Amino acid sequence: METLFFWIAWGIISVWALRTFYFSFSKEKLERLRKTSVGLTASVLVLTLLPWLPPFLGGANAVSLALGGNTLAILLFVLLIISLIFFFQKEYLFLKIAAVLTVLATLVLFALMVIIRPGTFTLSLYDIAPIVAVLILLTLDVVVFLLWQQMQLLKKGEVIPTTKRKINAGIIAGIVVILGGLLYTSGGRLTFEPSGGGGELDLIAMDPPPQRKKVVALAPQGPGLVCINNNFSFQAIDAYTVLFQSNSNIAMQTQGVLLTVANYGSDSSSELEAYLDEAGYAYAIEKGIYAYELLSDIGDKLESSRSHALSTTSDTFVITVFYRQPMIQVDAETVIQGVSDTIRGGC
Repeated sequence: METLFFWIAWGIISVWALRTFYFSFSKEKLERLRKTSVGLTASVLVLTLLPWLPPFLGGANAVSLALGGNTLAILLFVLLIISLIFFFQKEYLFLKIAAVLTVLATLVLFALMVIIRPGTFTLSLYDIAPIVAVLILLTLDVVVFLLWQQMQLLKKGEVIPTTKRKINAGIIAGIVVILGGLLYTSGGRLTFEPSGGGGELDLIAMDPPPQRKKVVALAPQGPGLVCINNNFSFQAIDAYTVLFQSNSNIAMQTQGVLLTVANYGSDSSSELEAYLDEAGYAYAIEKGIYAYELLSDIGDKLESSRSHALSTTSDTFVITVFYRQPMIQVDAETVIQGVSDTIRGGC
């Protein structure tokens, strides 16, 4: 139903725009197209402030994804901001650059949504903002194509930007790109760096009952079979570092997240739910994965201080992934699903 609504809406808007503007040049229409481009681009930027992910996936918006170091989210903002700045100019050169950047922004948004929301999901009012943003960008693509066509029809009226304006525009665009690069290098995944004094660090481990432990980080290992004292094993699809290991538990860092696996030796599903209920965690369940948050003392005030967690069960095992930035939700899901699919007794 959502797909049908999407293509009907986009088709009606496209037909109206083509019938209104195509093959008929006037300065008034060109100016209206330019102002429409400004408005639509600004609308997409406003939508980035609304939730792009449902609560059980962290409830992040595009801004928090970018601040978390998500490459595509940062690139989307860079393209949209530069496009908006250039749409305010009346020189054809800047308008054409803005048109090209708009089309690229549309492709980036599609790629971003495929990554953060892979597969089929139920659309809700809570996370409808990115779908609306896609619709607006597709409409904007039609507008910029018509704007380009209008500029091609009458090149005699083209205003050539002065060297000074070109330099100023280049500086502004460069500043936006540099800020995006700084955001990319400063944002990113949560890592657990050993502190001084023997490489010990403090973390929450899903050891029944979960408790705080002192653990020692061992040497990094390559992807492959992870064997825990011949008691159980699973496949690691990426490099990992073991932080703690016993006969029935393991804690390790991999793909920017903290993974813990505990063998309860009994009905792990009831054990997990009993623990979450007793601890007072508000959790959501989807496809057997429990999503919840562990808040630090300042967690209510600072999003980046929140530790998100995903837990699932397989036979007698409880598998939990801890992570900070909402933008690595997909990596966390990949890790927990990979372990759940490959875990077995023995090695």
